[in-house]
Amino acid sequence: MLRLVSSQPDVPTEQIARHIADHAPALALSMLGTINGETSYDALRQTCTEQLHDWWQLCVASGTPDTPYESVYWYLLHLMESLEEHQLLGNCFIQFRVTAGAKYLLGIGEAPEKMQGIRP
Repeated sequence: MLRLVSSQPDVPTEQIARHIADHAPALALSMLGTINGETSYDALRQTCTEQLHDWWQLCVASGTPDTPYESVYWYLLHLMESLEEHQLLGNCFIQFRVTAGAKYLLGIGEAPEKMQGIRP
């Protein structure tokens, strides 16, 4: 049965933060693995699809993320949804941006500038 987000009670902030904390490292590792040739592009796409599916199960309204960490997560996830394999693997600037964001999500890099994402 179809559930409308507007008819659902608000999802607790802690639940949203837990979802992001659980999923962001896996996305970052998959992205870095794909850039380094250790993970297939198809596996990365599958990770993105699964993470979006899990998010939609929460029935959270779209909008501005609560934290810079969540913002970077959404930026990278949306970026991956819009890129083809040759764009990710053949563009040094995109690889630089993805790597910077992924390292931040893994806690081994600084927060990247101008990496504003939005909740789907």
